[in-house]
Amino acid sequence: MAENTVVKEQLSSEMIEAGAELTAKLDAMDLSIMASLWLFESEINEWRLLIASPEVSKSGRRDIYHKIGLARRALGEKAAAVPMSLINVVDANQELVQLFRIAVRTGAGISRVRFSKNVINGHFIDDALIYRIV
Repeated sequence: MAENTVVKEQLSSEMIEAGAELTAKLDAMDLSIMASLWLFESEINEWRLLIASPEVSKSGRRDIYHKIGLARRALGEKAAAVPMSLINVVDANQELVQLFRIAVRTGAGISRVRFSKNVINGHFIDDALIYRIV
């Protein structure tokens, strides 16, 4: 009998540092960020950088993605560790962000809180690295 084994993609140290630096650059651009975290999406076996901002409902995702593009350019070569295709921008009131707020609050700085194999209000979180949840 053959077995299928799924190998989980690793969150590299380069991705971790680039995500933290991108969050800091967005702070310097005065973008209000309520949540910034790497989230492992097991259905597609991929890490995604989730950025939640109340500005999404005010100015739209396109404007936020534009600011992220500018911040990525400022990262130089480090930007390769966090390509735009891995960044998800959501409203600060999105359900997943609200769930994380129940379990973790980091304050306004940039942290590195690992949150693995946990359940929040019945929702399983496979793995996450949290920079900020306020």
